[in-house]
Amino acid sequence: MACDFLVTGCRGRLGRDLVASFSADHSVRGVDLEEFDIRDRERTLEVIRKVGPGIVLHAAAYTDVDGCEGNRELAMGANADGAENVALACREVGARMVYYSTDYVFDGEADRPYTEGDQTDPQTVYGQSKLAGERAVKNVLDDYVILRIAWLYGRHGRNFVKTVIKLGFQQRHDLHGGREIAPLKVVDDQFGNPCWTMDIARQTRTVLSGQLTGLFHATSEGETSWYGFTQAIFAALDIDVVVEACTSDEFPRPAPRPRRSTMTNQRLNEAGLNVMPDWKTSLETFLHEHGKELVHEL
Repeated sequence: MACDFLVTGCRGRLGRDLVASFSADHSVRGVDLEEFDIRDRERTLEVIRKVGPGIVLHAAAYTDVDGCEGNRELAMGANADGAENVALACREVGARMVYYSTDYVFDGEADRPYTEGDQTDPQTVYGQSKLAGERAVKNVLDDYVILRIAWLYGRHGRNFVKTVIKLGFQQRHDLHGGREIAPLKVVDDQFGNPCWTMDIARQTRTVLSGQLTGLFHATSEGETSWYGFTQAIFAALDIDVVVEACTSDEFPRPAPRPRRSTMTNQRLNEAGLNVMPDWKTSLETFLHEHGKELVHEL
């Protein structure tokens, strides 16, 4: 049976909130690895033909940045070939496609926020694979939307906010137990836009209702470092935690992180359709709504 929307990666961090948001007033079908692997072209075509969606929200991806660095074949298969396979299926059934990309398509060396017209130069396998996915979608389809998003957090899946809360409460537990505590060290020389998954879902709805096509940045307004992000999390929860700023060199990772991957939503602003709030406002709203649940799950 045909549906309004098909969400790939429906059990993921973003996918679950896309399903929740669009299900309120549309028929939505969610699919994930249990149904099919987007690297399998024939199976992808078969499933999307059968579902017959009007719009595909393609949130399925291999997003482990360090994992991608050590497994280029899997990263390119999921993020580039998979996006092309979904785009080919969309073309066959006449569906629009929304592809979610990343700030990692930039090298992070700019001294200002990136716009949609800026030169891409990904420094990681993850960024390269997502940029290849962008190009595949553009090459296959005319009716598409590419949304570059960043620093995702939300109610579902692993993310920075959940990790920080867990580490903060572990520090409090050690303190109350009379143990010597070490400061929570967080990188303060990488800057970007933290984004709540529900804001991305709302922005997606706005873009689609406005009948926009093409490439758009869709991130929260303003920027911060991971250290600033951490401080804001604890402040919103009124948790007193000892946090210490450090440099990226103190936490070497397999994949290099962009120094400043901040983006600005220039094209959404020009269209009058930018509904992304300030990052701190969104974080406070998220923690007001879900903070107790997150703490209870520790």
